[in-house]
Amino acid sequence: MKKNITILGIHIFHDAGAAIIQNGQVLAAISEGPIINVKHASGYPLKSIEEVFNIAKIDPSEIDAIALVGIPNLKFPKHFARYPNISDSVLEWSWITSNPKGLEINYSYLHQIEKIEKLREILNKLNIPLKEIIFVEHHTAHASSAYYLSPWNMDEEVLVITSDAAGDGLSSTVSIASNGKIDRIKNSETNYGDSLGGFYSSVTEYLGMDYGFDPFKTMGLAPYGNPEKAINEIKKIIQINPQNPLCFQNKFGTIHDIQQNLSKLLRGKRFDHIAAASQLWFETLTTEWIQNIVKKTDIRKIACAGGAFLNVKANRSILSLECIDDAFFCPASNDEGLAVGAALRCYFEIASRDGNKPNKIPLTNNYFGTSFTNEQIKEELKNHDLLDKAEFFDDIDSEVGEFIANSEKILGRFSGQMEWGPRGLGNRSIIADSSNPNIVRKINKAIKMRDFWMPFGPSILASRTDDYLIDGKISPYMILAFDTTDNRNDLTAAIHPYDLTCRPQTVDSDYNPTYEKVLKSFESKTSRGVILNTSFNLHGSPIVWNPKNAIDTFNNSKLDAIALGNYLIKKSN
Repeated sequence: MKKNITILGIHIFHDAGAAIIQNGQVLAAISEGPIINVKHASGYPLKSIEEVFNIAKIDPSEIDAIALVGIPNLKFPKHFARYPNISDSVLEWSWITSNPKGLEINYSYLHQIEKIEKLREILNKLNIPLKEIIFVEHHTAHASSAYYLSPWNMDEEVLVITSDAAGDGLSSTVSIASNGKIDRIKNSETNYGDSLGGFYSSVTEYLGMDYGFDPFKTMGLAPYGNPEKAINEIKKIIQINPQNPLCFQNKFGTIHDIQQNLSKLLRGKRFDHIAAASQLWFETLTTEWIQNIVKKTDIRKIACAGGAFLNVKANRSILSLECIDDAFFCPASNDEGLAVGAALRCYFEIASRDGNKPNKIPLTNNYFGTSFTNEQIKEELKNHDLLDKAEFFDDIDSEVGEFIANSEKILGRFSGQMEWGPRGLGNRSIIADSSNPNIVRKINKAIKMRDFWMPFGPSILASRTDDYLIDGKISPYMILAFDTTDNRNDLTAAIHPYDLTCRPQTVDSDYNPTYEKVLKSFESKTSRGVILNTSFNLHGSPIVWNPKNAIDTFNNSKLDAIALGNYLIKKSN
């Protein structure tokens, strides 16, 4: 039996990225966008593939297989499939390249072969051996990221639920997982045309925002409106399938039909009322769907992934359901999580095949990206003529906490490994005093330029959760929303001003000891155990990846200071 099983995961469409898994442990995961400074970058993630080897300190020769997401429309003859439980098949690279005519195809044959050839070029360039290539279907990868990272033991039964706008022709799936296996329930797949996520994205586009990447703005807008002003119209668009309670049904026919009819259906309705009604209906259908699933299976633990589960208000509604005992939401529920999910799925299959007992390792933090040493930071400061303006502190975290406590200043924090997923969670974050209501306007004017209705989120000391959250839970990934207590004046700038909810990150020493030290330093000066936290980036740009990105953001914004490793640089007034 092989001691180590090491898998390279690759996702090639929007939010492209790569990951390395070894023996069930995530060693590295990063998206291409931050590295090349293109938000939601798509295509083959050359830089990400190269970078995960650097992060994991793994030689390419150690890779046992490559898990590839996002090559739809290929069907392989069953007699070639070694592992039919992994998407369509598992094939040797040599067979794919030497026998292209053996592939059965739906369409786009040449397009798909071109993609395979491109991957071979990239692997050759990076000196990665062309070993086994495992194709993992989109929703299988989502399901894998949810189940294998969930906090429960292997022998426990878990409902695994995926939901998004679309991926490989599907928009939602339901599976039962136990003992490392994920078995999709028959007739539980909702196709693209009946997508609940597609409905929400279509409304988002109708409201003048981006279909694929702005649904969170619709969620943020919703509390400003009255859902009753548009709910009857919204209900006409989508429902639970009357013949199959595990699926959704688009009452218009196709997503295109929804988009074509929205202007007629919603003419004269205020945009905030439309957002409010859409959010209410999205939550209603999501919770009804999950109740149906639990009723059918009698399994009360759920693991969720897919872009729909970035809707923190819906996640809150799910958590409140009496029919479930516990829920896990993958922190990279969007497509940034696919490379990890695919690699985990591949690992479990290969381990089982080779006679190894696979490891299921619950997620304890999501800092899987690049880190930079103080020496590297020092060189970048020299390149920008900033070294003479920088102060070096052995205890930089206490200094940062004091800085934001003693002023109305905003600071960009660049420390340790980069976060995996869409949220800045302390290591690539802009932070400030959340009790100051003027901070919101200042941050937006200084750097973020967010839509006026979009709130920021707080980082809260885990030990102070009950002080600020009603029925609060440990929530380190900003993936859940909670109502706030009467102590909400401490986080005025980090709650939604209309419904008084917040999307918190709880912080303790196990999760992020250096960031906890920042909050404790702030608490010692103010008695408040909470600060404002938003991702470290300019408007329209991805989260900063390296010291250069951080310094460029500092220079091109009105940030008051940046903390780079142990260096603190303040702007002169």
